Amino acid sequence: MAGKSFTAQLADFEQMTVKNMRYVAAESIQDVMEAAQTPQKGIGQGATGFVEGKIPVDTAELINSLTSEGVKGADSYTVAIAGYEVGDVMSFAWTAPHALAVEAGTSKMPGRHFVGVNARRFPAFVEKRAKEARG
Repeated sequence: MAGKSFTAQLADFEQMTVKNMRYVAAESIQDVMEAAQTPQKGIGQGATGFVEGKIPVDTAELINSLTSEGVKGADSYTVAIAGYEVGDVMSFAWTAPHALAVEAGTSKMPGRHFVGVNARRFPAFVEKRAKEARG
């Protein structure tokens, strides 16, 4: 789908069966969530640097604070995605008190952008999964 206009991409997507659309959407959402939940050693565990886009883990409070459609836990997104139907709106949130500070950064710490970096990858995930669906 790269290089095509948004309208052309929508036309291509419309041609897929509902089953294929569900596959593409659900798998792409899962790809984003798996990437956002990819752990890296936190400062409290001795890390001296970080990879932007990965979630830092010291005590696991942040990674385990993920809430997906009312289900809480590091893998809660798998439960939410399992029930996904085309057209559903899904919500995911990290509820640890320091989640926003870790994501966006503070005056004392750069942001890890574990949500934003991976959300921006969604179009690439869709393109990959659409190719799979088309065979």
